[in-house]
Amino acid sequence: MNKKIIWSIVGFVALVVVLVGLKKAGVIGKEEGTEVTVEKVQLRTITESVNASGKVYPEIEVKVSPDISGEIVSLFVEEGAKVTKGQVLAKIYADIYSSQRDQVTASVNQVKAQYENVKANLSGLKNGYENAKAAYERYKKLFADKIVSRAEYEQVEQTYRSAESSYNAAKESIKSGEAQVQGVRAQLARAEKDLARTTIVSPMDGIISLMNVKKGERVVGTAQMAGTEMMRVADMKSIEVRVDVGENDITKVKLGDTALVEVDAYNNRKFKGIVYKIANPITASASGISSAAEVANYKVHIRLLTESYADLIQENAIFPFRPGMTASADIQTKSKVNVISVPLNAVTTRDSDGQGKETKVSSTASKDNEPAKADEVLNEVVFVLQKDNKVKMVKVKTDIQDLNFIEVSGVKVGDQVITGPYSIVSKTLKDGSLVKVVTKEKLFEEKK
Repeated sequence: MNKKIIWSIVGFVALVVVLVGLKKAGVIGKEEGTEVTVEKVQLRTITESVNASGKVYPEIEVKVSPDISGEIVSLFVEEGAKVTKGQVLAKIYADIYSSQRDQVTASVNQVKAQYENVKANLSGLKNGYENAKAAYERYKKLFADKIVSRAEYEQVEQTYRSAESSYNAAKESIKSGEAQVQGVRAQLARAEKDLARTTIVSPMDGIISLMNVKKGERVVGTAQMAGTEMMRVADMKSIEVRVDVGENDITKVKLGDTALVEVDAYNNRKFKGIVYKIANPITASASGISSAAEVANYKVHIRLLTESYADLIQENAIFPFRPGMTASADIQTKSKVNVISVPLNAVTTRDSDGQGKETKVSSTASKDNEPAKADEVLNEVVFVLQKDNKVKMVKVKTDIQDLNFIEVSGVKVGDQVITGPYSIVSKTLKDGSLVKVVTKEKLFEEKK
């Protein structure tokens, strides 16, 4: 064997030895693992919230209805107009009520005249009665002393009795006249009140939030049934948002909770509010067929804080909010400061075998006579990155969460947890899986 062949064999063996050594050292032939993204466990302030949608309303809104029936002859305001308390809003045809007032006024004058006549006659009747009584007492004594005859005495007595009767009758007429005067005066007051009711005035300062009538229409007064709702006056100085919260979330909401409100009319603007009222539930059937499908929604009233929209209020301008505007609210129900937290995407579930729920169901369902256990307990876990680029599955307990992060126990600040891709975290990863950490940008680029 010549030297050339010998040196070739020696070189090949040396190369093999070097390659084996490099592989054992992990320099070559190293498995890269599944590409994932990570984030560190940090202390954060987490605010839990309940999101609900609804509409803007004034806290105080008064329906304006007429007390009397008739035709609208004048309408002085339009929907959206500013009004002040006592301002005339409309007038109803008043000729009938004016005529009634005039008739009652005439009756009052007539009854008062009759009453004054009776009062004037009473004075004369009283004098006649007193004179007749004195004569009667004198003749009664003279008759007892046999100075005057019986006929003279009886004539004086008859005159006295007649004067007494007339006087008493006049006094009764006075009482009756007083009652009549009071009666017609009450009729006059009622007629004047009816006449005044033909003028519709604003019950308070505010804006006309709703207009239901037009000039020339006939309206029904509240004396007859419910009456016609002509318009509504709203006090827009105090605004609320009424949202519907489902029964699953209502237990989290309390009086005094703060809320961030977004009104569609003001994009990218959030207004502060306070929950001040939680109304009784309104049940509505989800399907309209079965009562078992009924869902209870609770009406939650959120008062908007004036300082959060003070810059929108301008002198002598239309109020920034109008009744019926669409709004949504994030009701902040609970908050914790400096809690150990991870991104929501980092938390997933595994069964006792370390498999994800979907993986477990698919694998067990494929086996005959081994149906998937739908009621098997699942543990909440996160996958913590180790120094050797392998992951450790750690059971955690979760608590309060917001839209992005969730409080956990079982890990410590500084640990790196796997946050994506979602399918890898939720199904694929196992305890000891090898991973390769990449940036979110690179991960999304490769997916594209």
